Amino acid sequence: MSPTLEFLIVVFQFIVRIIVPFVLVFGVLYLLKRRLEPHANGSLSKTKTPFNAKPVIVAAVCLIAIVVIGIVLYALVTHQFVNLLLLFRDAMVLGYMFVLRIGVPFTLVFVAGNWLQRKLNPDAAREIKPLTEQLPFLKNIRLPRLSLRGALAIAFVGALWFAAIGIAIVRFFFGLGYTTNLTDQFPWGLWIGFDVVSGIALAAGGFVMAGTVHVFNIKRYHPIVRPAILTALLGYALAVVGLLFDLGRWYNIWHPIFGGMWNIHSPMLEVAWCVVLYGTVLILEFSPAIFERFNLQLPLKVVRAITIPLVIAGMCLSTLHQSSLGSLFLIAPEKINPLWYTPLLPVFFFISAVAVGLGMTIVESNLSARAFGKELEHDLLKGLGRAASIVLAIYLALKVVDLIARGAWTYFTVSGFHAALYSIEMILGVIVPMLVLATRRGRENSRALYASGWLIVGGVVLNRLNTSLLGWWPYAFGGPVYIPSLSEVTITLSLIAGGVVAFGLAAKFLPVFVAETRHGRAHA
Repeated sequence: MSPTLEFLIVVFQFIVRIIVPFVLVFGVLYLLKRRLEPHANGSLSKTKTPFNAKPVIVAAVCLIAIVVIGIVLYALVTHQFVNLLLLFRDAMVLGYMFVLRIGVPFTLVFVAGNWLQRKLNPDAAREIKPLTEQLPFLKNIRLPRLSLRGALAIAFVGALWFAAIGIAIVRFFFGLGYTTNLTDQFPWGLWIGFDVVSGIALAAGGFVMAGTVHVFNIKRYHPIVRPAILTALLGYALAVVGLLFDLGRWYNIWHPIFGGMWNIHSPMLEVAWCVVLYGTVLILEFSPAIFERFNLQLPLKVVRAITIPLVIAGMCLSTLHQSSLGSLFLIAPEKINPLWYTPLLPVFFFISAVAVGLGMTIVESNLSARAFGKELEHDLLKGLGRAASIVLAIYLALKVVDLIARGAWTYFTVSGFHAALYSIEMILGVIVPMLVLATRRGRENSRALYASGWLIVGGVVLNRLNTSLLGWWPYAFGGPVYIPSLSEVTITLSLIAGGVVAFGLAAKFLPVFVAETRHGRAHA
């Protein structure tokens, strides 16, 4: 008997022996209650449920969640988690192939047929009932009015996510070799260089803005704190997802949590713990938006009372793991080009994280203002631009001194692939935005301020890619290089699209954009 079938039988026995009796007993008791208390029927319709869903639907979702959690815990206790993964793999493959081979062609034929009917026979098309009349339940769903650009964007994101689902199935259940171009010479690729290392750097705006407002008490920046924290929270969440894709045995990602599996000599242990703890801090820092949305006053008061200790803890944790990401690359002095390898990598990673936190806040504020019709806080962003120019100046000075002290400046004077990359990184990502933001005229110009923010973001991303990926290429000596596969690029783009969609949904349903009143309370 195959392990998959054996585990399926075990799961079926578990459901029959535990879940089914529980459901039957619960159903009998519920029917008895309704029989003995007829007045309870009228109160069911007044029960408040999330998103105004029907109580039956909420109960079904909760029951499914309980069943899934019970099966996973049972598999862990009985050491059959691998069999559960094999079963899940088979189900996912069958479901994906069914949708790919039957669902997608059927949908395409249906859409193409309707379009041709409307074009070739307009009179018959007018007699067709609207979709809301054919499917009455759609009347309760408010669909947004989309332009052609919006419809194309949704179609692109949908196709991207559908492709990413197939790639994820192959990656998680058949291994890295089926989806990546990673080798023993290049064990880290796009998923580490961009999704994790760059993603965590781009999420630095959370601790920078929270510290500015709550620790340094510069209250005028309060309106842009919550969007920055949301961006940081999504950045860390997507970085964890990207790390899952890159880990060979991804199901062991929980090992750093338990002391018996620690490697105290690895910076990854400190990074893992700091990311977990800071992710918790970000959830707590953003929780007031959720509590305000559902009018939960007691937890809102508790979180506001501990805001300053939370922010201080978040700043300490961010300082630790932003710098420790640079410490990871100290183990490869002979592989990384000397233009980027330096004992000061932890220092440079932290300073550049502060700079990109300011730049990312400028970019995010501009994009949010355009997407949601919000008023752009240009006066506040000018202050961030000025601070970013100072941080970039410190970063540039330390880089120059470090190059000269190590004698690595000779690699910069030799023309080649790495020297060109270093020039682009320093000129466009550091010097140009520093000079623009150092002048009042540059900060007053909204386009120049916005472009400078993008240059800072691009410069730090290029620095992370150079340190973790491109600087490892022995390109000048004709050695092997790593080129990301189409599957790696698809997963990365799908994560970016997921972050954008999640930010948009949070901004739509939660009070993300708030201002501070004189009494210290936030309002939308």
